[in-house]
Order: sequence, then C-alpha cells, then structure tokens
Amino acid sequence: MKKRFFLLSICLIAISFAKAPVIAVFADDATYARIPAAIDAYCASLAEEGYQVSFHAEAWPNPEAVRGVLQDLAVTTLPEGAVFIGDIPIVLIQDAQHMTSAFKIDQDRFTSMTRISVASDRYYDDLDLVFDYIGQDEEDPLLFYYSLSERSPQTVEKDFYSGRIYPPVHDDTKYAVIERYLTRVVEQKRRPEALDTVMTYTGHGYHSESLNSWENHSHMLREQFPNLYLPGGQVKNLYHTMSREMKAVVMKEVQDPQLDMAIFHAHGGDDAQYLIGFPAAANAKENVEEVKRFVRSKLRTAKERGNYDESKKYYLENYDIPEHWIADTFDEAVIREDSLYNALLDIYSDDVKTLRPEADVIVFDECYNGQFFVENYISGNYVFGNGSTVAGIANSVNVRQDIWANELLGLLRHGVPVGTWHLSRNYLESHIIGDPTFHFAKPARTDVYAPYRKLLKSPDASLRSYGVYQLAKDRGMAAESALIGIYSADPSANVRLQALKSLASLRTPGFRKLLETSVKDPSELIRRISANWMGHIGDKGYIPVLADRWAADISERVSFSAKSSLELLFAHPCADDFLAEIAETNGLDTARINYQYRRSQSWLNDELIPTITDKSLTAKKRMSKVRTFRNYNFTPGVKTLIEIAQDESDDPIVRVGVIEALGWFVMNPNYKELIGELEAVLDSEVPEVKAEAVKSIRRLEEGPNMVVTP
Repeated sequence: MKKRFFLLSICLIAISFAKAPVIAVFADDATYARIPAAIDAYCASLAEEGYQVSFHAEAWPNPEAVRGVLQDLAVTTLPEGAVFIGDIPIVLIQDAQHMTSAFKIDQDRFTSMTRISVASDRYYDDLDLVFDYIGQDEEDPLLFYYSLSERSPQTVEKDFYSGRIYPPVHDDTKYAVIERYLTRVVEQKRRPEALDTVMTYTGHGYHSESLNSWENHSHMLREQFPNLYLPGGQVKNLYHTMSREMKAVVMKEVQDPQLDMAIFHAHGGDDAQYLIGFPAAANAKENVEEVKRFVRSKLRTAKERGNYDESKKYYLENYDIPEHWIADTFDEAVIREDSLYNALLDIYSDDVKTLRPEADVIVFDECYNGQFFVENYISGNYVFGNGSTVAGIANSVNVRQDIWANELLGLLRHGVPVGTWHLSRNYLESHIIGDPTFHFAKPARTDVYAPYRKLLKSPDASLRSYGVYQLAKDRGMAAESALIGIYSADPSANVRLQALKSLASLRTPGFRKLLETSVKDPSELIRRISANWMGHIGDKGYIPVLADRWAADISERVSFSAKSSLELLFAHPCADDFLAEIAETNGLDTARINYQYRRSQSWLNDELIPTITDKSLTAKKRMSKVRTFRNYNFTPGVKTLIEIAQDESDDPIVRVGVIEALGWFVMNPNYKELIGELEAVLDSEVPEVKAEAVKSIRRLEEGPNMVVTP
C-alpha cells in the first residue's frame, strides 16, 4: 500500500489528532502519480478545516480492498466522510431494488449487466450491508457486480457520507480535469459564501403539470430558505411553460455569478436534462406540425426496433391522419430539421461544456444524470467543467420524482457540509458528484449540532425539521407521542411532514389513525403522500376518506393518488359495502365508482390470481403478473401469494418471485403475521427459495428503506 496516512504530520500541525473528525481520501496510484500536488493541496485544505485526513493511494484491485480500509478505520474511528478521487472501483448492485426509489427492472429479461444493476457507493459508505460477488465487467475493468445478500440488512443507513471526484472523460485528459477541479475547489473553500441566491427549475411532466404541486413546492422552499425572500437574497422559481425559449433562459441563469445553488426537478438521461417537451401550439398550423413531428419521431424509433409497418398502421388509423403528413419521415433534411428543433428543448452534455456554471451546489432531481461510470455524464460536465460548481447531487438510475427531494435541504443554509445533508438520502442511486465536504458560510448564532430538544424549540423551520429527524433516530418507538404532537401543532409543512415520515417508519396504529387527518393537511405534498400510504397499508376503512379526496381535493395530483389507492382497496371482497355511501356522501358519480370497483375486482380476481396460480403456464408468464404485486400491494392477494410461497411442488422460480413480492408489503398492518407465514418457508430444500424468504423476512422486520417510497 502506498502513501497510507502520509498527511499525518500536516494534520497534527493543524488540529488535535484525538478529537478531529476523519475524512478518508482515496486515489488510485496512477492519478496520484500524475497530479500529486493537487491531491496533496486538497488534503491539506481539509486539514485546515479541522479534519484528520486519512489518505490512501493504491492500484486498487477490487472494491473489497477499498472497503477493507474503511472497515479498518471504523474499528477505531468511524470516518465522517470518504472522498474517492479518480479510478476507484465502481460497484454495480443487483437484487436490491427495494433500496431504490423507482428502479424496478426485470433482471432476467436483459443481458446487459449495466442495465439491470445500480451503480452505488452504498457499498462503501454503509458498512453493514453484505454483498455476494458476481464478477468484473469484461469491457470496463473498473466495474464490479455484486448481489445484495440475504445475510445483509435490507435497508440503507449510511455510516458516513461519500463523494466521487470522477470526471466525465476517461482518456488521459482526465488527470488534467481532476487537477483543475481540485485546485479550484481548494481556493473556493477558503472563502465560503452565504447561501442567499437560488434557482429552481421544474420541467415538463415532473408533477403532471400540476400548478398546485408547484405552488406547494415553492411554499415549502420558502420555509426552508426564508432569507431568499428578504433584501439581500434572491430566488428564481422557473416553470417550463414560462417561455418557449426556456433552454436559453436556464443556460443564462446557471451562469449568473451570484448563483449559489440550482435545483432541477425534471426528467433526464445520462447526458441530458429534458426541460420543456414539445411546447403547446399557438394555432392550428402549429398543431399540425407538432403532430407530424411527433409521429415522425415515433416511426424512426419503430424502424430501429424492427416494427415500422405495424407502427405506421397504428398511427395512421388511431390518429386519423393522412399518409402524406409522414411521407418525408426519413428525408435527411427533415431529420436534421427535427433534430435541431429537439435540441432547442433540452440541455445536453455538449451544451454544458460551453457554459460556466456558477452554482456551487446543484441538485439534479432527474433520472440518470449521475450515471458516473458513463463517459460524458451530464452532472459530471457541470461539476468538473469551466465554472464554479463544487458538488452535484445526482442519480445513477431512474428515480421516483416529486417525492420531497428537498427534504432537510435548508440545512445547507446553516453551513453544514453537503455530505452531512446527504446522509438522509438513503437510496442506492443518490450520489454526491464532487467534494462532499463543501459547505456554505455558517450564519452567526446557528448551532445545527445542538441537542434535538433545543432544535425543536428553534424559530427556524429547517432546524426544527432536523430536530424531528434526530428525535426519531434517538428515541425510535418511544418518540411516537412527541411526533404526533409535533405534527398536530407545528405551523411548518416541512416540520409536519418530517414528523409524519418519522411516524410512518414506526408503522404503529397511531400513525395509521393520524393519516385520516394528514390526508386533509393544508400542504399538497402531505396530502398526496398520505393518500399513497393509505393504499400501501391496504385498510378498507380508508375508502370513504380517499373517496372524499378523489372527489374534493383541489390538487389533481392528490385526487389521482387517492384514486390510485382506492383501486387497491376496492379489491377487498367487502369493499362494495361502501359504494353507495361514498357516492352519496362525496357527490361522485355512482357509475364511475362502480366501474372502478369492478375494475379492481376483475384485475385481481380474474387476471392476476388466475395467472399466478396456473401451473400449466410458463414461469415467465406467471412472473409477469407476480411482479405486479411489488407496485400494487393488493392486500386481498396476500393469501394466494403465501400459498404459492409455501407450495414445495410449485416452480422454484415462481416461488422466489412471490416471496420477493411479499417483501414489498412492508406497510401492511399485518406484517408480523406475514413474517410468521414466511418462516414456514425457511425449511425449504430449495436454497434460492430459503434465501429469498430470509431476505423478505428481514425487509418486513426492518420496514421500508425510505418510507416515502415504500
């Protein structure tokens, strides 16, 4: 091992060795050999800030070597954070989709290992997790594949924060990129500035174009950053319909020298941020052109996939358009024109390379923007580009959106490191790209690290939210009464939601009862999340309350969530007892209610259950329906799932799938009884069945990984 603890002398000069928090810095030996001065200067700057720096540079043969160093450090002093510079092995995880917010791919369907895996540094920063080695990538030796073991905890709880200093270029120019970045960061961190200028952007389709949701988001942001709305502060909340030239607007705003933080809520790809979609047409001619452009795009994709003829027939017949509208679909001039038009709608990595992004921190609440093992990944182009961005928070796979991405974000205003805030983001896919120790200037008379009892009395909503977070961590089940009191009395939507989320993790009758109140909360986000929880819980007693929200809520997003949860509850055999009552009480159309009821009953009893129980069908066919129960927790279907799980004569593939599906019923009030049923499977002679049963039992015991997305 080379250079281990080589900076100890520097650290001892700057700080007290015994009391200083540890930052573990890892570099590969090739990177350190090329830019030693820049890495040494970065480590020295950490020491100047009061950290003990544990530096390690090696030709890391595999992830186990890096994790082993972290485990050794943790025996004596658990690091506060870890920084990975350069070619540190990248772990891609399988069989852990319950630890993601939205990643639900069929691992057996695709041959691409990178497609079915989640690139995740939780391998490094959550040392309790246990993984089974699968193999090393044949084309990219930096990638290693692992499966989450049944021996492992089934929820993420990071031991420390981490960050990747890994540029979006993989040739030898990467060393100069890292050197330039580290040199810039050292200088920026020596003069931290207050967080007083913020830009947010909400793209098309992010929350189904709900202005109620956007209004609520802006209100909650104001609670977290009140200084932005006073003289000396500035916030710009941009919405995708504000301008047809939104790409130019955003590119201009991110280069504002005064900008401290940017927050993007939008769809995305590894090299793109999808900003506005096709703009609304202003007249009949534009409508026609948009239809033509849309169909041409679909037909080009269909040709690539080999189903052009059937797609063409579908669009001509279903859209009732003349064939001459699409006659020029494959003309080179038209393809080029469409490409130029599309390029004006979104921001791509090549666009970012022309910018000087000035936001110190950027939150990429977008899919795939943080797929850091891919060349030219877009968040990397922001962070390691020509501007001032130090850290980006980005996702390595697709994510569930509009789920309180700004939770506890107000802590950054109080000078905490980005990594400290990120400790609450316990998803596999969420990463800090860049330096995780970066922080804004700390305001006077602020003590984020005070005891939670003191934080709960703060006039600042962000500090009270953090106090709730710490209360729940410290007291667990004993905090229930206090959390209910906080939810019932606090004027801040952020604090109320923090309390409600903490209660949800407890999964108590008190929480389930409180949902009947919280589903009518003034906050649109709280109402929507509460409605979603009701569906996952599966109690048919919620039907009248959800019907009221479906009929009466001013937010179409809440109404949709209530309707979606009703679809699950209507599957109960006795749910029809409520139909006449809720139609009359809420003014809902009786035919509409009856249709939804019959649809739910039919989907479960005439489609899903007959398919998964039919042993004459292929495992593939049965599994296609088994997976439905992961996203749709039909409580009346649990009995059938248990019967299949316990049937030793059934196909092991289906049994494993069913047992895995049962692990998604973590919010079900009867989860303890479900654990008992799965324990009967532990005697199975099929190793895969037994292993999955162990895994699902652990999941049910521990509860959801992130309770907002159970």
